[in-house]
Amino acid sequence: MAFTDFDSIFDHIGGFGRYQMMLFWINCLMNTFLVFVYFGQFFMTLTPPHWCAPPPDLAGLNLTSDQVKSLTIPRDPHTGKYLECVRYQVDFKEVVESNASWPDPSWPTTSCSHGWTYDYSLYYPTITSELDWVCAEDWKPTLAQSLFFVGSLVGSPLLGWAADAWGRLPVIVATNVVGGLAGVASAFCASFVSFTVFRFVVGMTYDTHYMVAYILLLEYVSSKYRTIMANVPIMIFLTAAMCALPWLAVALGQWRFFTFAIYLPQLSCVTFIWIVPESARWLLSQGRVEDAVAILKKAGRVNKKPLSDEVVEEFKAYGWKQAEKDEKKVNVTALLKTPVLRRRFLVLCLMWMVIILAYDAHMRNTEHIGPNVFATFTLAGFVELPADFLTMVAVEKLGRRHTTAWTLVLGGALCLGVAAVPPDNTHVILALAIAGRFLITMSINVGQQYPIEVLPTVARGSGSGAIHTLGYGAAFVSPYVVYLSKFGHFLPYTILGVVTIVGGLVCVLLPETLDQKLPDSLEDGEAFFAGQGCCYNPCARRPASTDAGRGEGGEIGTRREEGGDRERGGGGEGEGEEGRGGGAGSGGEDKDAVKEFS
Repeated sequence: MAFTDFDSIFDHIGGFGRYQMMLFWINCLMNTFLVFVYFGQFFMTLTPPHWCAPPPDLAGLNLTSDQVKSLTIPRDPHTGKYLECVRYQVDFKEVVESNASWPDPSWPTTSCSHGWTYDYSLYYPTITSELDWVCAEDWKPTLAQSLFFVGSLVGSPLLGWAADAWGRLPVIVATNVVGGLAGVASAFCASFVSFTVFRFVVGMTYDTHYMVAYILLLEYVSSKYRTIMANVPIMIFLTAAMCALPWLAVALGQWRFFTFAIYLPQLSCVTFIWIVPESARWLLSQGRVEDAVAILKKAGRVNKKPLSDEVVEEFKAYGWKQAEKDEKKVNVTALLKTPVLRRRFLVLCLMWMVIILAYDAHMRNTEHIGPNVFATFTLAGFVELPADFLTMVAVEKLGRRHTTAWTLVLGGALCLGVAAVPPDNTHVILALAIAGRFLITMSINVGQQYPIEVLPTVARGSGSGAIHTLGYGAAFVSPYVVYLSKFGHFLPYTILGVVTIVGGLVCVLLPETLDQKLPDSLEDGEAFFAGQGCCYNPCARRPASTDAGRGEGGEIGTRREEGGDRERGGGGEGEGEEGRGGGAGSGGEDKDAVKEFS
């Protein structure tokens, strides 16, 4: 039987055997690295509690540290907390020797001219405390983290192109090794400039270091097993890494040791040269049919299902046929020239920017809610597990559009609720913030899938890449939104609440893609889902019979196979490249995986 699509090879080598299990564990490892790279910088730049260091002449007054603090540091008249950036300016020796009561709130104050004292009873030395990036210089950690995303803005499109031109495996190895080395180098930084330079370099490799591997690994399992390969590592290993990360920082007790611990493991990816296969689909698109066959023969041997000579020859014939195809590529500008696709593309851009802004800000604002930032972060990390699971249920029961819109709107309402709660009511604030984080996590799970299903095949890769790149622009703004908390705890949540509610309402303009055939050409995209109303619910239209209730596109399984054939029709991966966060990877295969996921 002649091959009509790539996935038919799994009937001969096995869809999920020993070979795929090895790749499954590599995917689990990559999810751990993703957490370390993205969330690790948060614990490198934490700001421990601090206050002005006392003048040196107080050392001879035989006072305890608590007495010195009470004598020299003013308190906030509303909360009673010690102020972080001012101290009293009086003759402290005269005050102590006079036996008068102290302190006197009417005393004049001045800035911290003798440096700062940091409280490490719960925290540990970070680069922020080591270089005194506090008070007048508290903008430095925020800018350093923002430049991380500037690096992503630069690196993701460039590395996405490199993955198409040079192959998946070289980009996976290069981004992890370069990112790991730049991360390790961050531990030796003793200035703001050097630290931001290495943050920028790490940011350039971020997302691509994970997403290209994520897509490549999905390509080596059959569609019925892609749910396992795509989602189980995220739900379990990403969640576990997030929950463990703060306690790793606490256990190591110093930001430099912590930096070594989270970046050195990335260097192990150099071993991928010998243990991770290149994308067979990419090899076919490059005309390297013999190389692709050699990988598939090895997979068959490992799975104890060796390929026969007849199957090998049939697959070679299919591979050469695919390599000869040279279909026209369409870029983002083509989407902007068609009225329906232009509107949907712009809505998708807005949706992703809102989601990334909200998700990143929720993570960063963890420092400002709850009595213990490490416990709060762990609790917020654990939210990923049920949120990931509930997303899979919601997209089948409510559809993509309603799940996206309602999670954003309700998440925004919870943010406004946090803003309305008095800042001293920490337990209510924590509960509302965690609930908001739960909903935003659901939003990002659906949001990364939506462009793949709405954009036509010919522009799916470039369109998704552009959407994710704009998301990094929103991520650049996120630290500054969180920075506003210094002027009032309600400010970041008010902004997030308004932005996410508006974004959710705009998402109603998107089409519902559940149980629908996907568009291939620009013409298909223009007529895609014509006649759907804003309240259209595909689940309410499903017949009771499972066999009959497969949607307008025919049987779901057939639709998935046909969608995969359309993606593969352009020479494998050359035209459908995108990644979860940065525009690198295989659009066709990613779509198949997402369709199976949903």
